[in-house]
Amino acid sequence: MPQRCNVSPRLAAAGLLACAVLCAGPASAEMKEFRDWIAACDNTRTCNAYGFDADVFGNAYLRLERGGAADAPLNIIVAVSVEDGATFKLTFDDPKLTGLPTEALAGAASDGDDLRRLVVSEPQAVETLLASLRKAKKLVVTRIDAPGAAPSDPRTTEISLSGLAAALLWIDDQQKRVGTLTALIGRGDKAASTVPPPPALPAVTAAKVPAEPKAGKASTAVLAKARAACADKTIAEAEDATRLSANEVMYWFVCKEQSGAYNMLYALLIDSPGKPVRQVEFKLPREAVRQGQRGVETDMNPGFDESTQTLTLLNKGRGIGDCGQTSDWVWDGREFRMIAAKEMPTCKGVAPSDWPVLYRAQRK
Repeated sequence: MPQRCNVSPRLAAAGLLACAVLCAGPASAEMKEFRDWIAACDNTRTCNAYGFDADVFGNAYLRLERGGAADAPLNIIVAVSVEDGATFKLTFDDPKLTGLPTEALAGAASDGDDLRRLVVSEPQAVETLLASLRKAKKLVVTRIDAPGAAPSDPRTTEISLSGLAAALLWIDDQQKRVGTLTALIGRGDKAASTVPPPPALPAVTAAKVPAEPKAGKASTAVLAKARAACADKTIAEAEDATRLSANEVMYWFVCKEQSGAYNMLYALLIDSPGKPVRQVEFKLPREAVRQGQRGVETDMNPGFDESTQTLTLLNKGRGIGDCGQTSDWVWDGREFRMIAAKEMPTCKGVAPSDWPVLYRAQRK
């Protein structure tokens, strides 16, 4: 069973983005566990399935990705952690199965992480490999060290395929493909035209970047609100201030007593002349809501891009940042509105660029 990241009762009670997004209903954000696999779909019916190695650190993983359109192809990605100069080979536990390269692979590098990837996207190659993945029990990664290099640790990694078929059948169902010629598992005779088109992307119009001068120091009212929000009477000044408009400024306060080793909790407060100081509120879009959860009250590791008026929240599941939740919110002149949310609940070395998107919108 995949390892699940723990969320403290305090953060769970606060209504974390993770809890709300993970519980979102069909045809919007959804995630589910299938033995040693997890699968996730976003509000456009783009879906991913993941298999992990058994090691607690996570040295390789398998990801299958498919868009929601009727003719969307399936891509199969194997990501492997290897030392510089080393290569790797892929085999099944059953040597009779085909579809994998027979030669040692260097893998494709990425600017965003140290992993090497094999990407299979050619339709016939995907079909052959998928058939073998359904029959095999394990995908085995064997590292081949460069001459004179220290031995790789681990030398081999085994990715369990238990749960893969169930995860793909669930994706077929989420994408309305069951019984059609396009299904991965639940294939039938219905034409591809019977698969409904994916929902249109929601749109968020970003406010214009203000030309007014940089914001000044926080007022007495802002400091009082920050001390109450952080339960810290010692707060004397804001860490930063961001001008949102001619009249609105967002002040940043670190809640030190409520922060952890790698998750810093912030109180983000908006001050506007003639109005009460208010804490930034993050209301989840309808497509990302289930069971009455309406927003996010916890602001973890925030960052702001003034050129796009976009605020990013990041909640790390562990220090190396291979699991957790991240989301992007655009200031529309009145409030921050979500345009993206990603989640990886399993701490097994998955690079953030490979985390499943659970919600997406277009910025205008």
